[in-house]
Amino acid sequence: MGCHGSECDVWFTREDSPVIFHDARRNGKLIEETSFAEIRAERLSNGELVPTLQEYIAEAMKQKKAKLIIDIKTFVTDKPRTVALARAVHALVEKMGANDWVEYLVGYIPAGAALREMTDLPVAYLGKWEQDDPNASPDNIRAVGLPCIDYQDQQYDRRPEWLPVFKRMGLHLNVWTVNEEKEMDRFLRQGFNYITTDEPERLLKLYQSNKRVYRKALKQ
Repeated sequence: MGCHGSECDVWFTREDSPVIFHDARRNGKLIEETSFAEIRAERLSNGELVPTLQEYIAEAMKQKKAKLIIDIKTFVTDKPRTVALARAVHALVEKMGANDWVEYLVGYIPAGAALREMTDLPVAYLGKWEQDDPNASPDNIRAVGLPCIDYQDQQYDRRPEWLPVFKRMGLHLNVWTVNEEKEMDRFLRQGFNYITTDEPERLLKLYQSNKRVYRKALKQ
């Protein structure tokens, strides 16, 4: 399709096995407190097993057109454990020779710092507007030295004064999750590098229809 990448979410099971799953809980139980055997015992609604990170990366490496954007999920009961997850994820990426396929997202700043110590791969901080976390401010992003941000669309709207500061800082900008063409157009005209969407066909078609304008916005 021409998309830059596709996102996945990774958690540790109770015994530190990295698995791919979006929600913090499966069948009402926190994945971080559930054994790997139990996670794999019951199939998903499509008949597949919950994949391990290794299985997921191996599948991604069968093609060379799209990055695997790995979201290092923040633990519910033990946030500092997220750092161990980040380190384990990158160690596996290195072991599999998958650096060329991977970029990272983190919602926990220390996990991002740990990755920056290990690799030059892109690491973005994931911000949610409901929290309006002080970690998301330009001053803090500058202090921790993360090169990319990936904020929810409402967060940019809630803090419009941040956007020109981020652009002056030269940060790589992403916004999620944008599914309406009007909003896609708005963020493209603001010079965003990435747009996360559930409607990639629609976004790509829109970009192609006005590519010259959007490219000019990206350079400003």
